[in-house]
Amino acid sequence: MTDGSARELVVVAFAVPVITMAVLLVSVLAVLLFAGSGLEGLATAVGTIWLAIHQVPVTISGVSVGVLPLLPTLLVAVGTGRMAASASGPERSASELVPVFCSALGGPLLMTALSLAVVMDGMSVQPVQSPPALLAFGYTLGIHAAAAGAWIAWRRRDDLYERFAITASVRRGGRAGGVAVTALLTCATVLVIARLLLRWSLVGDLIAGGNDFDGYLGLTVLSILYLPNVVVASAAVLVGSDAHVGGTTVDLTAVHAGPVPPLPVLGALPDTSAGLPGIVGFLVPVLIALAVALRCRNIDPLANVRSVTVAAAVAASVMVILCAMAGGELGEFGGAGVTLPTAGVFTLGWIAVVGLVVALIHAALPTTRAARETAGVIVDDDLDDDGYGYDDDYLTDEYDEFDADDWDNEYDDADDTDADYADDEYFDDENSDDVDHHADAHDDHSDEDGANRSPSGGRVRYVDRDHEDLQYDDSTMTDDMLNPSDEVSFAGEVADPTGPRVGRDEADRPLGRH
Repeated sequence: MTDGSARELVVVAFAVPVITMAVLLVSVLAVLLFAGSGLEGLATAVGTIWLAIHQVPVTISGVSVGVLPLLPTLLVAVGTGRMAASASGPERSASELVPVFCSALGGPLLMTALSLAVVMDGMSVQPVQSPPALLAFGYTLGIHAAAAGAWIAWRRRDDLYERFAITASVRRGGRAGGVAVTALLTCATVLVIARLLLRWSLVGDLIAGGNDFDGYLGLTVLSILYLPNVVVASAAVLVGSDAHVGGTTVDLTAVHAGPVPPLPVLGALPDTSAGLPGIVGFLVPVLIALAVALRCRNIDPLANVRSVTVAAAVAASVMVILCAMAGGELGEFGGAGVTLPTAGVFTLGWIAVVGLVVALIHAALPTTRAARETAGVIVDDDLDDDGYGYDDDYLTDEYDEFDADDWDNEYDDADDTDADYADDEYFDDENSDDVDHHADAHDDHSDEDGANRSPSGGRVRYVDRDHEDLQYDDSTMTDDMLNPSDEVSFAGEVADPTGPRVGRDEADRPLGRH
């Protein structure tokens, strides 16, 4: 490994952790200074926040909080993925991607170990408890491994497609699943922002509960950090699942109010059932599933179904992962989150059912059937290795009765550089009857097979006798069959007037398949 590569691996390993720790250090230091507190708890606070960024439950004064902000986690994951992708260019071989991937994990795991040590050391003077080490390392490893692996795979996707023979229908389904999740989260974001604007007075009252500037700023920043959690829960509600925060449970058709934490972003929660507008909300997953189904259309029904299935599986898997990360324990309020089974099943069901219905309708359309029949004639998978769709046994059985010398006599020589021959260049009026006779014979055989073949594998294509040009492909004829000094007529007669003329019996030898 070169020095440049070693430095690049060090950057991949420690760039994101060092930047994150620096931001946390400045933020915590500013909070402590504004609060007028001492700096003795600075290291413990920074270590605790690093663990919280990686969704490790935090226990303070005996109260466990497992619902942690998603925004910092997403930012750290994106940073790790981008750094890993920047070091995974096409100039690196597949074996060199393993050190890049491991470097992307090594730095965060080291910072997690340091944070655990600092938190354990500060337990004697701070009301904080150290989480289980295995849980902390597991969450850190999972977040950064998923981010680095996804970005590296996307950067080298062409190599993956070729290595694992991933078909176009599977790739299309994967992209459609990602588009479905993005569209669903976008609609949920619009819904949350609209709810916050409609209930701005309540949101303002919750912010005013901070009592002073420090409190206002803290509640506002905390609401922004928790905004992705609320968006994910809203997306789950849109597909038909339910979300609960404290004692409040919300779905599209009913609302059960209860005590919730005084966080301004939770002002978007409804107090009463939405009624008809809530039922209209089901149009969102239907329209998204319809867009996915249209994106997955294919004239091949099996490919269409395969794309829809992959899209539904990808979308459901991503939704379950996001919902699991967005929820958790909420101290004295109980918990917050989404019912995971219903979120996954409903996401899978919307896309799969709508997609399969559209696939069935699309397959039954006359235009689709016509396109499928047309494409079936030239499907590459149905062709033999020679590219013309002929079976080798057919060629062997068909031409066993003809000796190679007989073919050499009939096609003594051919011009390799000349592909077009004019009729009047080789035939005179007195031979026109013979030409018509042999042309009709060749037309009959051409109608039956569409093309004739020489025993050497070359494909000879005949055209109507009224055409001015005769085209054939002699790319596979052997060298001893080609001689630029001679020319071959359409009827199998040597065109050179000074050369010998092939007799009618030999010229009438049938070509191609009987």
